Amino acid sequence: MVLILALYAGGVVADDGEQGRMLYYGVEIERTIQGVDYTDANCETCHDDAFYQRADRKVHSYASLEAFVEGCNTNLDVGWFPDEVSAVASWMNATYYRFEE
Repeated sequence: MVLILALYAGGVVADDGEQGRMLYYGVEIERTIQGVDYTDANCETCHDDAFYQRADRKVHSYASLEAFVEGCNTNLDVGWFPDEVSAVASWMNATYYRFEE
């Protein structure tokens, strides 16, 4: 029980920007995306910087940003835990969006 709490307490830092950046750039998954087989697909395989800065973007709040990150996590079977999804969303928010959290 103490070990579980210690592990959980270590992952609670959801707003850790460095962790979010590392997860964003470090994830590697095997997927077929638009007909191309990838053994090292990551966030940038589908989304470059311009994707987040386009005028017709679909994310308009921090809550929707976190929901979109969770959508990628779920649909691509990335395997991030909720605190990791929050860390990635927080890093993306600080880097691209600047929504109030």
